[in-house]
Amino acid sequence: MTKTHLRGQLQTIENNYALSQVGIALIAQPDALERFESTINTLRPHPEISSLEYIRYVFETGNSLKHATGEMRNSVLRNCLKEMFEIILAYGKTTSQEAILKAAPWYQFLRMVRNCISHDMTLRFNAHDLKQLPVTWSGLTIDTTMQNGPLQATGFLSRAKTLELMDEVIGYVDASVA
Repeated sequence: MTKTHLRGQLQTIENNYALSQVGIALIAQPDALERFESTINTLRPHPEISSLEYIRYVFETGNSLKHATGEMRNSVLRNCLKEMFEIILAYGKTTSQEAILKAAPWYQFLRMVRNCISHDMTLRFNAHDLKQLPVTWSGLTIDTTMQNGPLQATGFLSRAKTLELMDEVIGYVDASVA
């Protein structure tokens, strides 16, 4: 993989995250059920659309929709940050630049968040992690007091902070990796 290809993949991951957040916001609007039905009716000629109609029940109550959009946000966060971390780690290994990437100010933070979101959104630190703590990035600190606690999206790893982290990873790759 070339740096240009890596850069393109990282930007695509960030774009997917942003598009998903907008999609989640659109789904959560008060007229969601009406828009869902209108969209289904528009797409009905497509042979596979009938297999998606079952999801209507999620739009019928605010609690179901709130739960579903929260879980969708977690899924997108999980996918995007895991993918970003794994692509960077693989690139570092294949280009012998792993040490450069591990020296990044965001690396340990992203690694621990990646581990957390890979395992039920709970922060669990192994012996290696405990030696690294506390880890701080952009005013956010992960420390031993967070052991076995949930990763907080509200007030901690918000949508804005997630995009900031992605931007910083991409900027570091642009500036520091060959």
